[in-house]
Amino acid sequence: MKKLKKYSIFILLLIGLTACSKKKIELPKSKDLENIKVTEVIKEKKEERDIVNIDKEEDINNFIDSVSSATKTKQSSISDEPTNVDKYFIISLNHKDSKNNNSKFYIYKSKKYSDDKYVYLEQPYRGIFRIKKEKLKDNNWLND
Repeated sequence: MKKLKKYSIFILLLIGLTACSKKKIELPKSKDLENIKVTEVIKEKKEERDIVNIDKEEDINNFIDSVSSATKTKQSSISDEPTNVDKYFIISLNHKDSKNNNSKFYIYKSKKYSDDKYVYLEQPYRGIFRIKKEKLKDNNWLND
């Protein structure tokens, strides 16, 4: 009976730890990237403009490190681009080896006034992640 109790407690702890884990955003390794292109999109004006092209290895590494701590929210991504936001940034990750298989995600601020300290990262069909704005403070283009 004691063994059954121990196993039951162990299984419950294992389930609890698994359910409470914070999923991180999936990003390629910085050494596999040739460059990162940032494009600003303003929906109401139907305007797109290139903001910055990050191509130095050190800068790529710093950017990937800063966004890799983003944690998954309960919201899901069900479209190719963010919805219900007026302005967002397209982050295009251009890979060294597979030129035709580049990946991208989106960064935007929440419309909620109370949520001003976070920015959101959306990977299409994978999920919406959030990160504190201060972790991206080195990216001046985000502070507009």
